[in-house]
Amino acid sequence: MFINRHDELKVLQDEYQKSTATFSVIYGRRRVGKTALISEYIQDKNHIYIYATEGNIKEQLRGFTKQIKKFLDPKIAKNLAFENFVDAFEFLADLELSSKLVLVIDEYQNLCKLEQGFSSSLQRVWDLYLSRSKIHLILCGSVLSMMHSEVLAYNAPLYGRRTTNIHLKSLHFQYIATFLPSLSKEDLMNIYASFGTIPKYLNEYDDSKNFQENIVQKILDKNAYLYSEGNFLLKQEISDAGNYFAILESISKGNTKVGSIASNLSKPSTFLTPYLQKLLELDILTREVPVTEKNPLKSKLGRYKIKDKFLNFWFYYVYKNYNYLEVNQVDVVLDELALNFNDRFVSFAFEDYVLEDMLLNYKKYFSFRPHKIGRWWNNKEEIDIVAFDDDHICFIECKWQNKVNKDSVKEELIQKSSIVKHTKKSSFLVVTKEDYLNC
Repeated sequence: MFINRHDELKVLQDEYQKSTATFSVIYGRRRVGKTALISEYIQDKNHIYIYATEGNIKEQLRGFTKQIKKFLDPKIAKNLAFENFVDAFEFLADLELSSKLVLVIDEYQNLCKLEQGFSSSLQRVWDLYLSRSKIHLILCGSVLSMMHSEVLAYNAPLYGRRTTNIHLKSLHFQYIATFLPSLSKEDLMNIYASFGTIPKYLNEYDDSKNFQENIVQKILDKNAYLYSEGNFLLKQEISDAGNYFAILESISKGNTKVGSIASNLSKPSTFLTPYLQKLLELDILTREVPVTEKNPLKSKLGRYKIKDKFLNFWFYYVYKNYNYLEVNQVDVVLDELALNFNDRFVSFAFEDYVLEDMLLNYKKYFSFRPHKIGRWWNNKEEIDIVAFDDDHICFIECKWQNKVNKDSVKEELIQKSSIVKHTKKSSFLVVTKEDYLNC
């Protein structure tokens, strides 16, 4: 099932239409849908698709050669063999092709692991041969650190060669319903707060069972695919994972400031700096500052947040409770879910949904088009969302609760907003669970 990704597909189609050779890089975390995007793109085109593994590189070269033979006269193809990938690339570049050929190397980082200097060799082949051919080269990878070091970073061997790059990210909330059209809006919000919006994880959800059964069978069961997913995600990027796991577990518990993370782990704040920076580079964490900050990079009010909702859920309920789950004491985790899932996860997921929906559909909420939308806080107070342009500012409170007294919430919001210094025309908005269910 191919859902969304139409903008990314158009980028690739535009590359294909160019008369010159093109070189695209597609990267993003595991299971985000990179291969599905590529499959959709190449289905009606001449293509060679290589899924690189950590297995024998000679075997993979033989598989590549077999695909090249499809474009040759059988007499020529019969005895075709190559000593290495470079020879195969050079041969391919010289082929007489009636239309552009799409050459895909998926999980590219695995070839780089198997052969030191692979990217440098590919750089030379691209510069001398492939760049003059009728080929659309696509390198795709899910280990972000290696894709940066081999392809994307300024000092990477292939830096400057790509004609486009696509960083594929998780889907917007609205697409959950496309995967699970039979579910209620409340179920969709619960799924958002736990399974997140990675396509593979949504495909795991069984809509013939209720939400709790899915949590137990798809995430908490030690034999389930998603039970170990957090481990796989991080350990493919990080070799010394201990401190990274401790930091992410602490953040999932609500310690979002450097000082509170350091205190929770009994470490000095300076100790955390390289770990937090690495997690930011890997797109696992994001650092938020109040939306009104004029110098975000210098702000002392920064907070760290786990970007992926499934990973946040996994660290809090799975990783923290391995001792229980490994001996099948699932009830301990279910009791904790009943106690705090709604307050600690769904309410914040609802806030993220409202913020995202405001960015995508601002006319539903405002009489003006905001230049900025985001959270606001200082050392004492916090406002869920603030949106503003040059002349207007709107303060928003989100309540994932039944029977909210909007007037009372609005009065509190007006009082809190007086702390935010501005000269704009103010408005106030309370968005509730009922609003979401009825829209």
